[in-house]
Formats: sequence, C-alpha cells, structure tokens
Amino acid sequence: MNQTKAFAFSFAIVIISFLVSVISAAFLADFIGIWKKPVMGAVAAFCVVISGYVSSPSHKQASATIWLIAGAISAWFLAGDSYYPEDHVHAYQLTIVPLAATYLSGIFALFICLMWHKKITKT
Repeated sequence: MNQTKAFAFSFAIVIISFLVSVISAAFLADFIGIWKKPVMGAVAAFCVVISGYVSSPSHKQASATIWLIAGAISAWFLAGDSYYPEDHVHAYQLTIVPLAATYLSGIFALFICLMWHKKITKT
C-alpha cells in the first residue's frame, strides 16, 4: 500500500510541476518577448519527465518513459493546430515548431534520466 501512496504522491508532484513550469515559462517568454508556445511546451516536457523520474519511488526509468509518452500524447492534443505568430514572416501559417520543441525537450530529458540512472547504478 505504501508503494501505491508513493506513486499517487509522485503523480501529484508531476502535475504540479507541469502547471508551475507552464505558467513560469509563459511569463518568462512574455518578459523576454519571444514566442510563448514552443518555450512553454519545451519547458513543460522537460520538467514533467525529470520530475516523474525524481519523484518515482521505484521503476524510475519506466516512470520517466511513461511520462514522456503520456506527455507526447497530451502535447499532440494541447498543441492542436499551431500557427506562426503575427509578427513572423510566415504569420498565420501552420507550423510544427511548438510540437517539435516539446518532443525534443522531452526526449532530451529522458536521455538525461537514463544517463543519470546509469551513473547512479554504477557507483
């Protein structure tokens, strides 16, 4: 039963991490004056995978991978049709930049988790 509680707590941590990271990334991107959607997606994907790995009580690699897959599916629906912003040369044309940034950031975070796990298990 303790394992179930720990995974439920991990789930809550990841969801809170997602919300905090998206809001923080939106404020940061707005402050800097850059396109928000790719920044928000990339930061959120990175934080979700890392927090899923760190907060998982066991099976850390599997947990990070599952969060990457769940996040990729969610990003597909949340990103929807993405268009370049109005101040861009290709304004209002479809683009995959936000989705690609999200996926690449999530994969990079998973790679970090796998290397981190490999280093921890060797010592």
